[in-house]
Amino acid sequence: MLALLLGWACTAQAQEPLPQPKGPVLLIVSGRLQQANVGTEAQFDREMLEALGQTSIATVSVTSAAKQLFEGIPLRRILERVGGNGTSIRASALNDYKITIPVDDLKYEPIVAMRVDGQMLKVRDKGPLWVVYPRDSYDALQTPVYDARWIWQLNRLHVE
Repeated sequence: MLALLLGWACTAQAQEPLPQPKGPVLLIVSGRLQQANVGTEAQFDREMLEALGQTSIATVSVTSAAKQLFEGIPLRRILERVGGNGTSIRASALNDYKITIPVDDLKYEPIVAMRVDGQMLKVRDKGPLWVVYPRDSYDALQTPVYDARWIWQLNRLHVE
């Protein structure tokens, strides 16, 4: 059911052409997409990502026992914007770390964080993008399986 809803929402959102990035590219989305702006890829700069709408998650993380406020774009919105239609997302980081995120994880509403506690993320502090789950909100997310999906220094998503 979630896959069908995601497919419908992606089609509706993906109708408008994706603009070209004007600033440095922070995120490249590839794979099963309906929208691209550079060849077969969808490239996003900071302004394009922020235009998708932001939300926040207050939670502890695997790197901090203290609750932090993560602010960013819902992963679902990024996929909707490009018309991403698949069953999984292969996420890659600047340091070549890769992890597969099942589309079913969207039920937890993970975000692609750009700020932590009001500070813009930089490469040296796990940025510029970091996939974040609402760990405190669901017992199921407090396991090593989900901890591994908190990919920091995110730079690519590949919809499969």
